[in-house]
Amino acid sequence: MNPRLKRIGHLTGRRQSGATLLVALMMLLIITLLALSSMRGVSLESRITGNLKQQKNLTSAAEAGLRIGEQKIQCPDCKAILQPISVPANTNGDTPTRFGVNDGGVVNAVSATAYNGVRIQWYVVDITSLVSPNSQNSCALLNVAKSNCHRYYEINACASTVLCTSDAVTQRVILRSVVGVSN
Repeated sequence: MNPRLKRIGHLTGRRQSGATLLVALMMLLIITLLALSSMRGVSLESRITGNLKQQKNLTSAAEAGLRIGEQKIQCPDCKAILQPISVPANTNGDTPTRFGVNDGGVVNAVSATAYNGVRIQWYVVDITSLVSPNSQNSCALLNVAKSNCHRYYEINACASTVLCTSDAVTQRVILRSVVGVSN
């Protein structure tokens, strides 16, 4: 074999060793970028899952607050399942604009803390005059049989990790229901 060809082949191999290192570094960089982007996706997905779980917990807690409010309307002197709630559902026609605001009537903005740190607040508003304007604001004013007299109550429940009146940033769920009660 020609010694000159051997020498050229030997030089060509040395020149390519730097290119191999460069290609290996580029592949390592690409793999690192793919790993970082997948880790971002996983962390975002875990945040979304956590928010969905908290939203479901808050919805369940607000639903429980509505049920407690309905129980208080049906049986004002009964003890609630979730303690410490033993306030009777006496509203005196109050129509608050939000939790914690009182316009002179008695509002039961009652608070309780569930097992997972969720705070539940609820209040009851007598809306009989809004639903049936002919009732003259009270069944007691009508001279009708008690079986024909219906009262309507609006129950508002709020669930959050803090009190619903504390800030406007924390995630919360507010539910409302209207209950008709015949005397």
